[in-house]
Amino acid sequence: MAYTVSKIFASGVYFVRDWVFCSESIAIFVASLFFFNLLRLFRGLFICFCRWKYKNIDIPVTTSPDVYKDILTKDIHFGDEKSEIKSYSHEAKTNDMAAFSIQGRRKTMEDRFNSITHNFENNHSVYAVFDGHGGEFAAEYIEEQLFSSIRKEFIQGSFQNDPDMVKQVLTSLIRTVDAQLVCLSRDRMDLSGITYISAYKSSSGHHITVANIGDSRAVMCDCQGKVLALSTDHKPSDPKEQQRIVDAGGFVTFNGVWRVAGVLATSRAFGDYPLKQRKFVTVEPEFRVFNIKESKPHFIILATDGLWDVFSNEDAVQFIRERLDEPHFGAKSLALQAYYRGSLDNITVMVINFKRKRTLQRKFDEKKQKAT
Repeated sequence: MAYTVSKIFASGVYFVRDWVFCSESIAIFVASLFFFNLLRLFRGLFICFCRWKYKNIDIPVTTSPDVYKDILTKDIHFGDEKSEIKSYSHEAKTNDMAAFSIQGRRKTMEDRFNSITHNFENNHSVYAVFDGHGGEFAAEYIEEQLFSSIRKEFIQGSFQNDPDMVKQVLTSLIRTVDAQLVCLSRDRMDLSGITYISAYKSSSGHHITVANIGDSRAVMCDCQGKVLALSTDHKPSDPKEQQRIVDAGGFVTFNGVWRVAGVLATSRAFGDYPLKQRKFVTVEPEFRVFNIKESKPHFIILATDGLWDVFSNEDAVQFIRERLDEPHFGAKSLALQAYYRGSLDNITVMVINFKRKRTLQRKFDEKKQKAT
């Protein structure tokens, strides 16, 4: 028995020496390694070429759903990966706002948007974009419940010209609705959450109050064409957010993307009840107030990170400036362009057209003056 084991062991040693570590085998291994790395290099170059090729693809300007249906079901190839944009899309338009959402390459659609606008005599409005994660429950609940609460406050006159009052009312509503969502999510064992960005325009038309929870973003183009960021992304990579998480007893990890407790790529959100209970994630909104009477902005973009993953603030503003006269103020074209640039997320773009709003307001005032 011992002799047999010894013989087998010796045969194995001879095999390794004569075949595995022979010069020919080593040469084949090195050549294979070089070949596969060369393939990876060419694949990367090909993907870069495809992204460059589709960077400025022309999107037809039309209101025909058939044309956009054709675009939305078109196959795009990046390297060896085949991605097909989903047919789900949603759009809306008012006198001064246009929004467009596409599911894109995600299996589910978790983005939402909403707005409340009034006539020219009661001029205050609110516009909002939501970006869900982990499922659709939080997205559906927050869009419905938060905007239902905001609408009631509008009717009661809680939102007027005082930015501090706007902050106070919105913060109270946000905390209340989030507490309800966390309780429901815990009962359902639902782990979903949602980020939020909104812009409230006072009835005087002098101020914009931006409320931000998460990593969606608001960007403004002023009357001189300058780009102004209206919000700061709440990500666990931010030192202040990291410190808050650590102070709460949590931790942040990095594995290609910074994540709270190795799970969530945003540090503020509605829902996410396991992280919310431990206070690793907060729903506290960050507010910024801007005087638009002085800056006279042309437009504001509110969008989910599906856009900002592939567009800088400056690129997005320039893109809309060239298309502000389109039927949807460039929102539809920008969302589709983000898809063609390779965005892997749901994409929602909302454009608030202040330039058009001022023109319509001026015509309304002139008509009213003539009538009196």
